[in-house]
Amino acid sequence: MTTEQLDTVAFLNMLLECERAGAKALRHFQTQDPPPVLAASLPALTKDEARYCAGLTRHITRLGGVPSPRTGGFLETVLAAEGWGARLDLLVRGQRWVAKRIAERMETVEDAELATFLIEMHDTHLLNIAEVQDIASAVQAG
Repeated sequence: MTTEQLDTVAFLNMLLECERAGAKALRHFQTQDPPPVLAASLPALTKDEARYCAGLTRHITRLGGVPSPRTGGFLETVLAAEGWGARLDLLVRGQRWVAKRIAERMETVEDAELATFLIEMHDTHLLNIAEVQDIASAVQAG
């Protein structure tokens, strides 16, 4: 692999570890008696995270890399948070962090298939940020 491909695979593995942490956190939330407004959205949010884990794995493999088996440290942070307000705030921050990293990287992505995937992933994260912020406002309002 070229240096550029190695760098791209490392970036995608970092995203994979983050998405895996997000998916596990969201699955955990489902077992914690979430507020109804959150419970209604958790399956779709979890599905998005799992879909991006699968897509990242596919692209890493397609580019000749080996998908990381690790889960990002974000999971431990979210699981340690107390209360839905704190958990949702961390979820928004995590989604925002991933979206920002993708946006920063897009200038250098030359592979059209990967670029299309990352743009979709970025846009979905922005939509999910807005949704979780709305949920957090509803949870705070009671």
